Amino acid sequence: MGFINLNEKTNNRSELFPKGTYEMQIVSVHGDASPSGHENMQFDFLVRKDLDKVSALANTNAKTHGRHFFANVWTAKDKETGQDSGSYDPADLANIADAIGLTQAQIDKYIKSKEDLMKACEGKFIRIYISVGENTYKGETRKQNNTFTNSWQKTKFPPQAAKKQETVEDPFKGNTGSTDELSENDIPF
Repeated sequence: MGFINLNEKTNNRSELFPKGTYEMQIVSVHGDASPSGHENMQFDFLVRKDLDKVSALANTNAKTHGRHFFANVWTAKDKETGQDSGSYDPADLANIADAIGLTQAQIDKYIKSKEDLMKACEGKFIRIYISVGENTYKGETRKQNNTFTNSWQKTKFPPQAAKKQETVEDPFKGNTGSTDELSENDIPF
């Protein structure tokens, strides 16, 4: 499901992610398909920078913060024909919904399509497990990162609530004039 292109540098680092659990933010999700037409949802994750001092994440987030990780969730293949079924595995969809914190009531009310689910994912914080495995393609074996939706979970470190900023009085409040009324003397430069 997941991969990193070793020929593409991300944040000037092209090495594989170390195997382990990561706290991520979902930057974006969009639909795509392989040249043969096998559909997928492409997730762009960003390793959170705010968790460097969490000892449990010392070998994952602390070493890779700020890097992007890309993962594809593919439509299921028909068990009899091996062809793309055109539908996602309900377990994958349930794992994604649970990881981003959607309740069944929210799913029933707001998620009517794949596009709705993808939109609901964007900006959410989740916890994923990334493994390192080997893949052989056209006789060439290489190591690659993978993640599967059954390892996606709710974050253990919700982002800090934005500090309530002090109310600052609008310096232009009460101005009723237009810019046509300004003279050269009104401009400070």
